[in-house]
Amino acid sequence: MEHKDILQRYFEAQTTPSEEQSLRATLAEEKRLSAEERAARAMMAYAADRGEQRVAVRLHHPARSTQRWWVATAMACMLAIAVGAWFMRPKPYCYVNGRPIYSLPEAQRYAQAMFDDLAMAELPQINSLEGLFSLE
Repeated sequence: MEHKDILQRYFEAQTTPSEEQSLRATLAEEKRLSAEERAARAMMAYAADRGEQRVAVRLHHPARSTQRWWVATAMACMLAIAVGAWFMRPKPYCYVNGRPIYSLPEAQRYAQAMFDDLAMAELPQINSLEGLFSLE
């Protein structure tokens, strides 16, 4: 039963090299093994066959990380400029025939022309009514 406790600790990566060696020997001697014990024996045999062969693992590539940082920074700056330009765009004073008017003097000129047209349209009506109700 003790080798099952060691096997459990082996899968949790909490065994010492001497415990692993004794577990390896115990699993090699046993004839009736559970599926978990057969899997552990196969893993240990594979690891023993591989020996001291080491694999170089690169977890971090500083140049690529720096390049990604610069790209992300550039994208963030471009987004900030685009959003700023959107909010800072000039607001139209009015629309004339669906066309936005951005110039204040031009908007005032259109407004004055509109009021003049309204005054001219109402003027003849006032004069005609005065003629109807004259006291003379």
